[in-house]
Amino acid sequence: MELNRLLLWMAGVSCALNLLYTFRSVGRPQRGWQGILLGLLLTGGIGWLTIPHLVGYIVGSGWLLLVIAPGLLQRFSTRLIARRKYRLALWGARVSSWLHPFDSWRDHPHIVKAMQFLHEGRTDDAKAILHKLGRLDTSVGRMAIMVECQQTGGWERFLTWLQFSYPPNAVMQDESLMMMYLQALGELGQRQAMLDAYQHAVETHHPKDGTTGSLVQIRVAALSGLVPTTELLTDALASTLPDDSQQFWLLTARQVSGQDSTDAFQQLQATASPYLRSMIERRLTSPLPVIAAEELDASARRTMEDLVTSVAHEARYAVMQSGSRQRPYVTWTIAILLIGNFLREVPGGTTDPRNLVDLGALIIPASLAPGEWWRMITAGLLHFGPLHLAMNLLGLIYLGTRLERAWGKLRMTAGYAISTIGAMGFAPYLVGLSDDQPVAILVGASGGVMGLIGALIGHSTVGWIRGRNRRISRQLGLLLLLVCLQTSFDLTTPNVSFACHLLGLLTGLLFALMTGGLEYLVIRFRRADAIT
Repeated sequence: MELNRLLLWMAGVSCALNLLYTFRSVGRPQRGWQGILLGLLLTGGIGWLTIPHLVGYIVGSGWLLLVIAPGLLQRFSTRLIARRKYRLALWGARVSSWLHPFDSWRDHPHIVKAMQFLHEGRTDDAKAILHKLGRLDTSVGRMAIMVECQQTGGWERFLTWLQFSYPPNAVMQDESLMMMYLQALGELGQRQAMLDAYQHAVETHHPKDGTTGSLVQIRVAALSGLVPTTELLTDALASTLPDDSQQFWLLTARQVSGQDSTDAFQQLQATASPYLRSMIERRLTSPLPVIAAEELDASARRTMEDLVTSVAHEARYAVMQSGSRQRPYVTWTIAILLIGNFLREVPGGTTDPRNLVDLGALIIPASLAPGEWWRMITAGLLHFGPLHLAMNLLGLIYLGTRLERAWGKLRMTAGYAISTIGAMGFAPYLVGLSDDQPVAILVGASGGVMGLIGALIGHSTVGWIRGRNRRISRQLGLLLLLVCLQTSFDLTTPNVSFACHLLGLLTGLLFALMTGGLEYLVIRFRRADAIT
């Protein structure tokens, strides 16, 4: 696996996909991002024709500095804001604005500073910044208006501003505006209008997956008094929302459902961030009215039922972009085993074939190592150099944490082990040899990692069959895109075993379909037995 080729391939795919996204996104054109992405793609194309041995390092460096670094820092800053760690968030926002001073990113540190002031109780200083930013016709300007509205409770003023500033269609296409619009309706007791607008958004504008979609759902669920659904959503947002915010929405749901939550709100107010205290105070002084069945028509009640069903279904099957309080101990254990075995390789050379064979690499043809079946296991713990290990660790952590969340420790362990052994066990029958290369060795956790992709595809397929869901459909599409990208990389990169990857993918897919189908049959049998 050559680093120059790998960097060029990764940068090219990333820039092309991100460029397509900027053209499809709603709102003002992101000219800064479009210029950077087009520039990197053109540089890569010209460099491939002139300096193919260096172009990957050049384009890859630009991609890491101008695309990946600011993007990661911005995401890092957003997560820190959600966790109320404003000093670090301000640092991340400043650095990302230096790397990308376009598309209103240079204003992000100011909004973080305002939120830090709110957290510290410096309300007047925060309002001064928010008022200044609110004049900007940018995403930061809209965010400033929304934060100020949350602090003051000016929901009617916010709805008036929306009415005069944006057409209804634009409001429902912008995720942040839609989220606050729905909350404003719910806070004002207009539950029928809130549920109608949410259903319209679901049917026509398709709210995004992941954190943003869950933040929309938790507001609608809480302001509709759906306590169990709100609890599921707080678990999905456990890594994003601070504990006091999670409690705030849970108590809101209980208040709307008719449960007495006054004492719990008072206890929360004593420990909550100053940012949240003004909102808690309004819950205490002006409690939300209890939702009544007669205030909703049949369509709104059906929307609530659909929300309950979809959130429960997504909590089980839409695992790619949701969080959880569950710790992925199996995934971390596998990662530690891989790193430990790599350290065993170092004294003899991590790219030395003889050393790898001595440590347990799979030998093809198998007749050269008769009876040494254990190589199917040990080969999956070895890697050919640090880059090979890094790529597999990245895939393991990204995919394994999500599958472990969906399956639990035992099933996750079985799926990964079977995929790894299946890939290595059948690889000798598919790997082609030639007169120039009569012997080959296989090492790496790639078969197991591809098994994770296959297992996630199978898990999503079971979920899609059990209940049509747009978020699960998008997840399935994302996983299939990953398979297509991996396949194109395998077929264009020397010394990468496409056969091993394909076997791992198919083994993981079959394991997921079999266990998922069995689980479905057990549930159906138990339901039938309960009825009889």
